[in-house]
Amino acid sequence: MQSLTIVFNENQIFFSITLSLVFTILAFKILLPIFVSMKFLDNPTERSNHLTPISLGGGLVVVPLIILIPFSVGYHWNIIQILTLLILFFISLLDDFKNVKASLRLAIHFFSITIYVHFYLIDQITFFQEIERSYLIFLTYFFLILTISWFINAFNFMDGIDGITSVNIVYLTSSLILLNYYLGLNSSTLHYTIIGVTLGFLFFNWSPANIFLGDSGSIPLGFLMITLLLDLALKGYWVAALILPMYYILDTSLTLIVRAYNRENFMQAHSQHFYQKAVRSGKTHKQVCYSIIVLSFGLFLFALSSVIEKNKVLFLILALAWCVLFLLKFSKKKIKCHD
Repeated sequence: MQSLTIVFNENQIFFSITLSLVFTILAFKILLPIFVSMKFLDNPTERSNHLTPISLGGGLVVVPLIILIPFSVGYHWNIIQILTLLILFFISLLDDFKNVKASLRLAIHFFSITIYVHFYLIDQITFFQEIERSYLIFLTYFFLILTISWFINAFNFMDGIDGITSVNIVYLTSSLILLNYYLGLNSSTLHYTIIGVTLGFLFFNWSPANIFLGDSGSIPLGFLMITLLLDLALKGYWVAALILPMYYILDTSLTLIVRAYNRENFMQAHSQHFYQKAVRSGKTHKQVCYSIIVLSFGLFLFALSSVIEKNKVLFLILALAWCVLFLLKFSKKKIKCHD
């Protein structure tokens, strides 16, 4: 047994990704027909980007595997992190099966993130211990809870076409691994497991998708992504931590601002995101995902440059301009040809 452990540790990247990929594909091969027979489906509506009912069980497979596989090979989950993840998973799963009132769902999100911030994140922030004024303490808590809660919901909002969330998770996690490598830091089994499981899910989620993540997948995965990005920021590389998820941040923020300006209920489901406009204008799900892959590669280069140049804000501005180019491209309406 000890020799097997040594072999695994020496080949951690290969085994973590390969085993996660294989287990995920096998799990979906077995469970996908069951989800369909249970009618655990996302039925299309007028705002949907698919025409036929698609299974919603992705989160039921992806999240447990991401929790269990690292644990089985010795990864030590922080109890607060795993508690927060499970609370988000179960309320989101309930929402997938039976729509939960938005106010209740958000209240539970804020509650779980408050637990995470108070019992875990605050202790990681070195300057927090030096804050003496009570109103600054309150503002710090408020900012962190609101920002993290917003991020996980934004991540969920962006899960609207085949493959988009899987592509983004692989991009974010791979980028963090590469940045850690450049900095001489070790990435954990969790990083590699997330990539393996997500690639396995992408096999079934790539257009035309056979299964969706559902809220039970996108909300917990959004939480995992923000925790990994916060870890990079707390190491001192806050510009890179902002650059990497910038497309998701901009698309969601600008869409909500426009909806608020038009006095629309921004909590109501819609199809007004820039990537959704691209699909509505005639692009396929694959074409939009390929564009996002190109966009993401550019963001990684800007993030790497910001790490090399010690948080030079210029790269944040360049990344912003890079994203705007793609947002304009996505929002461009298809020109109709007339005889």
